[in-house]
Amino acid sequence: MRRALGAAALLLLTACGQSATATRSPSAAHSATPTVAATTTGDLAAWQREGATEVPPASVAAVSLGGVQVVNQTNGAVSDADAQRWALAYARANAYEFWAWNHMQDQFLQNGALSPVALRVFSYDISTIRDARAAGSTVTVTRLVLRRLVLRPVPDSARAAIQAQVFVYTPYAFFLDQVGPSELDWVAANGTKTVKARRDPGAAAPELVGGQLTSDPLMGDIWSAASDFDCTSPNVRQSFGALCNQ
Repeated sequence: MRRALGAAALLLLTACGQSATATRSPSAAHSATPTVAATTTGDLAAWQREGATEVPPASVAAVSLGGVQVVNQTNGAVSDADAQRWALAYARANAYEFWAWNHMQDQFLQNGALSPVALRVFSYDISTIRDARAAGSTVTVTRLVLRRLVLRPVPDSARAAIQAQVFVYTPYAFFLDQVGPSELDWVAANGTKTVKARRDPGAAAPELVGGQLTSDPLMGDIWSAASDFDCTSPNVRQSFGALCNQ
């Protein structure tokens, strides 16, 4: 089994995904508990301690689910209001991931609070940044179109399969219903763009991202990703069955 972004040959630019529309929509998703906003957005020293070399704009934290549908399949174990809150936290974490990816912030991805196993979860992001830097280029990444976030309980019987991939088991995961287009480019110092990975419009790229809600003093409420699986992989579908079903 391979993480969605770890399989470059799949041309699946999902990371821990959210659409640009959801990032910029002015409306906020409803939740029973007010979503925690970033409290030290402008504190460069605080971000440097997390590995960043610059301060992300406040707009990165100000996410909305926009037209993304949140589906709660926990049979009441998680309230619909909390499922919405978790989904919004997922969107915020993904916005920070894509900010870091597009700004060559590999140390932030590696050292920050976005994942307890960051080198595993963000291995593709980090490697593409470092490869581009070594070639004197930067990366530009556009993500897939996220249509639904489906919250599902992860049975304890899946623990061994998750841990075998050097991920961390969590009781819940989001199934991402998402499609192309997406693209990863290298941009040289002279502005020349080279396409390194691409997924065509409408091409399905489902993903399963385990994790949990975390309140971070810099980023606010985020979904800390503990595992990430490519649901187009036959091996993943065999291991996780209905967790990867549309």
